[in-house]
Amino acid sequence: MAFEITLDKLVYGGDALGYHQGRAVFVPRALPGERWEVELAHEAKGVWHARPLRPLVTSPERVEPPCPYFGRCGGCHYQHLAPGRQAEIKRQTLVETLRRIGKISWDKEIPVHTASPWNNRNQAEIKVGAGASGRVELGFFEHASHRLHPVEVCGILSPRLNALFRELRSDEWRDRLRGCRALDLFADDADERARVIFRGSFSSEEGELLAKRALEELPGVVSVAVEDASGMRTFGEPEFGYRVGEFRYRVSPGSFFQASRFLLPELVEAATAGKSLGPPRLALDLFAGVGLFALPLGRRFERVVADLVANIRVHGLPNIRAVGASVSEFLRRFAEPSPSLVVLDPPRAGVGANSLRRLAALKPRRLHYVSCHPPTLARDLRALLDEGYRLDSVEMFDFFPQTFHIEALARLSLL
Repeated sequence: MAFEITLDKLVYGGDALGYHQGRAVFVPRALPGERWEVELAHEAKGVWHARPLRPLVTSPERVEPPCPYFGRCGGCHYQHLAPGRQAEIKRQTLVETLRRIGKISWDKEIPVHTASPWNNRNQAEIKVGAGASGRVELGFFEHASHRLHPVEVCGILSPRLNALFRELRSDEWRDRLRGCRALDLFADDADERARVIFRGSFSSEEGELLAKRALEELPGVVSVAVEDASGMRTFGEPEFGYRVGEFRYRVSPGSFFQASRFLLPELVEAATAGKSLGPPRLALDLFAGVGLFALPLGRRFERVVADLVANIRVHGLPNIRAVGASVSEFLRRFAEPSPSLVVLDPPRAGVGANSLRRLAALKPRRLHYVSCHPPTLARDLRALLDEGYRLDSVEMFDFFPQTFHIEALARLSLL
């Protein structure tokens, strides 16, 4: 069924939203103010998702996407929108999400930190599969599917990762990757050294040979991991190093680390500093991972307690204590004086209601919440405001231009 629709705005997820006969309709690759002929693709939760057929009226903010795969490859969402407008659209989306989900009317300034719109990723998950001819293909999934779309180059990957990708697409390497379903690529902060993780079905001998050849032949590769049904094996350097500011972080295979080459120092500084509400005695870093925030906090506070941080001994910071427990369990057991600062950097699911209640009961003077998912940020901020906190500031870090993804930092203080 084809119909015409005028689009009102871009929403979180990258689609444009319009209304047809009173029903909400989401259209990919359209812009606010445009009118399109579309057809219904599918219906979910009472709303329509439409497939764009042809533009009838286009926006002056529309640009020609520089990538030949845009619209088929699912990695980017905003290449058709002028780069100067992308960050502003995301800022508006963040404000709207705070209002709609968190019932927070935020009319103060939101500083937006931006960097290069291209070659900004230090990591990539390359999908591997057989093409129609049986030849091994490398690329990314198509939008909202698990169909592999082959690509030759990616404009948002760093130069080192593109050089690796080019080598892995050679006929010789394609033959070696027949047992592989995915490749994880990771380049260091200088974009000189790299790690490759091969994921798939390999015998012990096949995996070892694959790793040996990668270390010998792939440009810049110093660390390799092979993951199959038996687990993960590492070759070369077992832990990969990435420097942010004065600290060099060891990142083991499978550990989370930010995928943006740029703006990390700015985020770390913003999340670990700020207006003092008392002596800098105790800080908590929850969801600490490799210690991206815990290590800088160790320079500013008398004591730091962090969950599951892996880089303390390397930097000789005896005032940081690591605890091997979930955030919920850690907060349940915590029995020390109120922290001066708590830094939160949860996954997309957010902190969770029980953990937020336990955290608020500790009455930390300041909370700095780093979020990659505005809907759960808005939900959790609402809970913290209801527990007696005030939202002091919100900042946005445009880690991932060309996509809808938003990284935000919210600072709160106890009333």
